[in-house]
Amino acid sequence: MNLKESLLNALPSYNCTLPYSKIKTKFRPFLVKEEKKFLILEETSSQKEIYQGIIDILKNCFDENIDFDKIPLFELEYCFLKLRAKSVGEIITPKIICPETKESHIVEVNLDSVALNVEPSDSLIRINKNLNIFLKYPTIEEFVDSSSDINELVANCIVYFEDQNDRVYASSFKKEEILDFLNHLTISQYKNIVNFFEKMPSIHFDVHYKTTDGVQRKLAIRGLKNFFS
Repeated sequence: MNLKESLLNALPSYNCTLPYSKIKTKFRPFLVKEEKKFLILEETSSQKEIYQGIIDILKNCFDENIDFDKIPLFELEYCFLKLRAKSVGEIITPKIICPETKESHIVEVNLDSVALNVEPSDSLIRINKNLNIFLKYPTIEEFVDSSSDINELVANCIVYFEDQNDRVYASSFKKEEILDFLNHLTISQYKNIVNFFEKMPSIHFDVHYKTTDGVQRKLAIRGLKNFFS
């Protein structure tokens, strides 16, 4: 008898459709060794290391038809929440800080009720009558590497530039050229670009709680990190 094979062959399998890309896939629950890896990363590692650990776990648990290094950040987070719900349980109890009173509260979140806003912004941004740029949503690597600099994030997410005659892909330019281009935009032109990222789909859930002053309050939890803080 092969004990390991007996366990792995009996693992349940769950269907999952990614809300934005519409990729259909399947996944199994994560194992004790994979949960231990995530807990260690959560306690001791940088944000980049935590997300790389999550990618490694997702690659182990999901079918191979998803490239977790290339899908948008919000779909990666969505997959991890689905995996977490089927592996450990649907209920989590993150700690939040009330923005009004600064009190800390433990709240209850049912992961099956967590929503992903899938109303994407227009990816083609009009700069002027002669020039457009086409943007994509950031992968986890692009987001983490540029999270402290919006210009870096925008530069990483430009797919191509186009005018009335040509379409030139961003890979044809040096990063410094693209950053210089962004710095020479007008404020209104730049806001049109930033608006694309501000409207980027995100996992979210509204929690309700009562503060010591007797007021019932509501807070929107967004982003994977806040669900487990």
